[in-house]
Amino acid sequence: MNSTHLDDSEPLAAQVSRFYPGLLASFGFIILYFALQAICTGLIMAISGVAISGQPVTIIWGLVASSIIQLGLMWLYLRRSERMTSVDLNDFGRMRFGHATGLAVLLVIAAMVFNFVYATYLIPGIGMQDEMAKILSAIPRTPLNITLLIFAIAIMAPIVEEVLFRGFLQNALAKYVPFWAAILLSSFLFAVVHLQPYAIPGLMSLSLAFGYLYHRTGSLRTNIILHMVNNAFALLVMQAMG
Repeated sequence: MNSTHLDDSEPLAAQVSRFYPGLLASFGFIILYFALQAICTGLIMAISGVAISGQPVTIIWGLVASSIIQLGLMWLYLRRSERMTSVDLNDFGRMRFGHATGLAVLLVIAAMVFNFVYATYLIPGIGMQDEMAKILSAIPRTPLNITLLIFAIAIMAPIVEEVLFRGFLQNALAKYVPFWAAILLSSFLFAVVHLQPYAIPGLMSLSLAFGYLYHRTGSLRTNIILHMVNNAFALLVMQAMG
């Protein structure tokens, strides 16, 4: 951003938020994230000499490697010109912790109720995330693999996805459409990119909860923590059922 566009009478973070994040950068980072997953997984499989279906744990290694690279690139991008402040990554926002926790619990419960009704009555007999469940169940439960799963799914994925779909995309869309439309559109894309058609409504409901929480609290940190708790719980349930 050119400094000649800034107004000395206005805080820098407020000025940056008018220009950042942009739609082009947001979509670029989202595309890069999934491209990195494919590239890293392919390289790991090529190096280890296994087929795509031969060793599912390589997919988790690919996710870990791509997430680390993506986080590094996003950090380099965010550390300039008050961008972390602009996407609300520097603090816990404007809502008290107790109120934010209560709102988060209500939103997640609402999403879980919707998911239960959807999976039980609308698509009975069809698992919403069967492919992911099959991959996880095929991974040997060694200490290293369990650590990888926790790191990839319960830690790295929530950080990357919240920055991408809430910090970047939702904020970028909100510059052109009402906040509710920005939440709806970013949530739809969040669900679609998981490439699980039957899971789109369920994933979208959870993303709507995350999007609204981010809008109300003004804190990406709060969203990241909630997303981590959700993924950890889902991983625990999948492992217990597997």
